[in-house]
Amino acid sequence: MAALVIAEHDNHSLKAATLNAVAAALQCSPEVDVLVAGNQSDLAAQAAAQIAGVRKVIQVDEIGRAHV
Repeated sequence: MAALVIAEHDNHSLKAATLNAVAAALQCSPEVDVLVAGNQSDLAAQAAAQIAGVRKVIQVDEIGRAHV
C-alpha cells in the first residue's frame, strides 16, 4: 500500500516539512505519492516530482480539476 504525503508549499517551492514527511513515509512504505493542492501550484508539483522515492504526484489546482 502506498503512503500519501500532503505537500506544504507556497505555490513555488516545497517547505522542508514536506521533504521530512516523504523521508518518514519511505520508512513505512516503498511507494510514496504526494498531493499538491493550491491555485497555480505547478512549480511546487514539479519540485515534488523531483523528490527521490516519490512514485506519483497528484496535483489539484482548482476545485474539481486534478492532474496525475
